[in-house]
Amino acid sequence: MDLTPRQQRALQSICDTFAPPTGDWPSASELGIPGAMAQALDLNPRPGERAQFLQLLDIWDSHLHSLLSVGRWTSFSALPMETRVRVLLSWADSGLGRRRGVFQALRKAVGFLYVMLPGAGGGASPVWSQIGYPGPLGPQKPKPRPLNPIVSQGDMELSCDVCIVGSGAGGGVAAAVLADAGREVVVLEAGGYYDDADFDGAELGGFQRLYLEGGFAATADQSVGLLAGECLGGGTVINYCTSFRTPDDVRAEWAAAGVPWFTSEAYTRSLDAICARLSVNSEHNRVSAREQALQRGLGALGWHAAKMPRNVVGCEQGKICGYCGYGCSLGAKQSSAKTWLVDAQAKGARLVTETRAQRVRIEAGAATGVEARSPKGFRITIRCKTVVVACGAIHTPALLLRSGLRNEHIGRHLHLHPVSNVCGVFEEEIRPWEGTMQAIYSDEHRFLTGNYGVKYETTALQPVIAVAVLPWREPEQYRSLLGKLANTTAIGVLVRDRDGGRVSLDREGNPVTQYALSEFDRAHLRSGFIGAARILEAAGARQIFSPHAKWCAYEPGRSGSLQSFTQAMDAAGWNSGQLALFSFHIMGSARMGSSRKNSATKPDGETWEVRNLFVMDGSSFPSASGVNPMISIEAIAHHNAFALGATKEQ
Repeated sequence: MDLTPRQQRALQSICDTFAPPTGDWPSASELGIPGAMAQALDLNPRPGERAQFLQLLDIWDSHLHSLLSVGRWTSFSALPMETRVRVLLSWADSGLGRRRGVFQALRKAVGFLYVMLPGAGGGASPVWSQIGYPGPLGPQKPKPRPLNPIVSQGDMELSCDVCIVGSGAGGGVAAAVLADAGREVVVLEAGGYYDDADFDGAELGGFQRLYLEGGFAATADQSVGLLAGECLGGGTVINYCTSFRTPDDVRAEWAAAGVPWFTSEAYTRSLDAICARLSVNSEHNRVSAREQALQRGLGALGWHAAKMPRNVVGCEQGKICGYCGYGCSLGAKQSSAKTWLVDAQAKGARLVTETRAQRVRIEAGAATGVEARSPKGFRITIRCKTVVVACGAIHTPALLLRSGLRNEHIGRHLHLHPVSNVCGVFEEEIRPWEGTMQAIYSDEHRFLTGNYGVKYETTALQPVIAVAVLPWREPEQYRSLLGKLANTTAIGVLVRDRDGGRVSLDREGNPVTQYALSEFDRAHLRSGFIGAARILEAAGARQIFSPHAKWCAYEPGRSGSLQSFTQAMDAAGWNSGQLALFSFHIMGSARMGSSRKNSATKPDGETWEVRNLFVMDGSSFPSASGVNPMISIEAIAHHNAFALGATKEQ
C-alpha cells in the first residue's frame, strides 16, 4: 500500500521507537520494517480497517497528538526517544480498550517483522545472531508431490455432485468420504498448494504462504491474534500434530446440547477411523530441552503429566521438528494434504486452489452451486447438487451470511481457546525453537469449574511465537528479553472458554470477529497463569514473566514472589488489550443443535434454512472442545459425510 510522506514519517518513527539502533542491534528502519508493514496492510481484506490505520498515521505525527499525549506542540517524529516511548506507553496503559488495541497491533507487527525479515539480499538477519537463532534450515529431502490441483487461468465453470468449500480437517475428510461413496467432488481452496520442498522453515515465507492474512489476522479490537491455515490442507498443514480425541465429558455435553450421536458407537468408530488414517501414536514424543522444564516442574509439584498423541510417521523430533509450524519439510506430518485429499483425488475428486468462495447459489430453498473468484479476478462457477462448507469458523459463517442465510446463530457462539504463554528464563541453554513440537501436556487444572479449565502445553518457541507475547515497556528491556531467548521456555495456558464471541460482516462482506473474555473465562486464565508460574518456579527458572502489557515478573528466591507476581498481574488487568492472547483453535460459529432456535445447523450438519447445504468443520462444535480440535473436526466430518454419502443422490 502506498503511503503519503506524512504517513511514512509517522510509521517510521513508530517503528524506530519500538526498535531503535543500539550497538549490534539493527533498527526497525534498517531492517525495512516500515515498508514491510505497509505491504502487510494489503493482506487485510477489510478496507475499513486499512483506512482506519492510515487515519491513525495521519493523526500520529500531528502536533495536536503530541500536545495531548505529552504536552508538547511538536510532531511525534521530532520528539526525543524517551518521550516517544512515553507516548507509546500511554497507549499501552490507556483506560480505553481501543487505544490498547492499537498499541498491541503495533507491538505485534513490529515485533513479528523484527525477527522474521531476512537480512540484505535474503541472507541471515543480524537480529538472529543476537538471539542465537540459526534461521531457516532450508528444504530437507522432499517426497514427490501427491496432489495435482487446478489453478484457474481464466473464468471457469465446473459441475459436480458435491462442492466442498475448504480443504482442511473438515473439508479434506468430507472430500475423501464422499468421493469414496461415488460422488463427483470438487474442492475449493482459497490458498495455494505447498508441499515438502516449499517448507524451508522461514518464518516470513511460512506465514505469508500458509496462514490466514499472512499471520496478522486478529479480532476487531486486536485483543486476540487468530492463527489459522489458508493453503491446500488448511490448518492440518501448519498445526502442531496434537491429536486428542473428543473427551468423553465433552461428548456427553454435546449430546445433551441436541446432537445425540456424539455419545454413539458410530461417532466412536469415526474417531477410530480418523486416528487410524492419520497414524496417531505416542511413539514420537522425545522430550526436548524446552519441555524438560515442563516435565521437571510438573514432577516436582506432583501434577498430572502425559504423553501427547501425535499424527506423525517418521518424525525427526529434533532441530527440524521445531519448524513444523511452517510446514513439515520431511512429510512426517499426516496432514489432509498427505492423507484425505490424496484419497479423494484417487477417487476422482478435483481440487481447485487459489479460489475463494463468494456465495452459495440457492434456488427454491436448496443449494445448487458456488460462485467464487481467484486472486486475479477470474470467476469460478460450480454447479452442483450439494454444498459442504468447511472453510473454518471465521469464513464459514461469513460465507453463509453472504449467501443470504439469516439464522440468528450463524456467526454466534464463537470459541477461541484463548491461549498465552508465561515465560521462564533459565541458567542453562534451552534453544526453545528446537525439538518435538508438543510431546507432553498436563491436565492438572482441566476441571477448575465443572469441565471448564485450562490445559498446559508448550510449543517450539520460534522467534515470532516468542515476540507474539513478549512485553514491551522500552527498547532496552525488550532487546534484553530477546537476547535471553536461547535460555527461555514458555508454558502455554489454553483456556476452554465457556462464553463466546461473534463473526459478522463488514460492508464489503468480509468477516469481522468480535471477542472478549468473560469474567468466568478470565478467572480460569488467571488461575492458569499462576499454575504456569508455579511449574516454572518448581523447574528452576531464574526469572518468570507474563505477557501483560505492563511488566509483571519475579525472580524466585531473589526478587519478588508468586504472590507479588499475582498482585502485579491483577493490577495490570485481564481485559482486552491488557495482555497478549492468541487463538490456534477457532470453533463454534455455526453450531449443530436440536432446533433452529438454539443452533445454526441440524445434527447432520445441514443448515436449517437451506436444503443440501451442510457445514462440516470446527464451526459446527456445540461448544469449545477443550482439547486441540483437529481430531474432533475430522471425526464430525467423517460421521456426517458418511451419512450424506449413504443417502440417495437428489
